[in-house]
Amino acid sequence: MPPEKPLLTYGRYGALGFEFAGAVLAGIFAGRYADDYLGTSPWLMALGAVGGMAGAIYRLLVVLQQVSHRGHDDREN
Repeated sequence: MPPEKPLLTYGRYGALGFEFAGAVLAGIFAGRYADDYLGTSPWLMALGAVGGMAGAIYRLLVVLQQVSHRGHDDREN
């Protein structure tokens, strides 16, 4: 299997960065909305931020594991 082009690799990692930021921002905005609705400011926003970070880190680990397996498969051939 030929090696990946550098631009494709940069694009994948760039997309992962936007996905990470998007998950955190989505958690913040959802928490802020829930805070405004329930009057619990700032607790649910903080909880949403932490939940967004946890989800983003989980996704990062899954993608890195896939990349690691892909690299391992390339070395076997």
